[in-house]
Formats: sequence, C-alpha cells, structure tokens
Amino acid sequence: MRMMSVVNVAVLAGALAAAGVPVALAKGGKVSIPAGGCAYQKAAIANNTFCSFDCDPATNWCSQQLCTNGTLTKVIPCYGNFCSAKCGG
Repeated sequence: MRMMSVVNVAVLAGALAAAGVPVALAKGGKVSIPAGGCAYQKAAIANNTFCSFDCDPATNWCSQQLCTNGTLTKVIPCYGNFCSAKCGG
C-alpha cells in the first residue's frame, strides 16, 4: 500500500514537471511569476495572455481577463468553447 502512494507521488511530480508547473506551486508555496506576468489565485499568468475565470455552468458564460505588465484587466466575457484557457489551470 505504501509503495503505491510513493508511485503516485512520483507520477504526479513527473506530470507537473512535464507541464512546466513549478514544484513550489504544487506544494502550496510561493508562485514563480515570469517577467511582466501576473498572479491569480496562486497561479502564474504569462504577460500578454488572456484567461477566463468565474464561469457560470448554468449559462456557460465566463469572464475574461488580460495580463499586461503585471496588471490584470477585465475584458469582454466569452461563451463556452470560445473562451480562452482558465486562469491558473
């Protein structure tokens, strides 16, 4: 049983490393923010990147924001598959 949990931790760490997620973020530590990037709910967002948040499952509409030089700016909302990637994941 213990061997299985060690294997699960190793697989998770490998998957996070392959996805480019900082290990500190996975452990709940500080977020490593790229130059000009933004932080949103313990996740790093690259500079000049759109992301969606606050999605309503009943209507399928989401809010969107743009990260520009360390500042998050709310932009027009999006619908369903037309939305950008979720902020922080």
